[in-house]
Amino acid sequence: MSVQKLVLALLQVYSWLILARVILTWVSPKSTHDLAIMVYRVTEPVLAPLRALVPLRGIDLSPILAFLLIQVVARFVVGL
Repeated sequence: MSVQKLVLALLQVYSWLILARVILTWVSPKSTHDLAIMVYRVTEPVLAPLRALVPLRGIDLSPILAFLLIQVVARFVVGL
């Protein structure tokens, strides 16, 4: 597997983790399940700085920004 394909696969997995986090916040926002905690810990380093960029009360747009950022990085990687 080339480095390009590996990076794209990691970006795809991270996108799925962000989607899982969004769904978890709708279904069980205060979950103490080990898998939910892992998803929060893995995604928070990216989502927290993005959340600070758009501080809206009640609406968290950081997952949308993260998806857009992942798409930009993926297009950059494909262009290499």
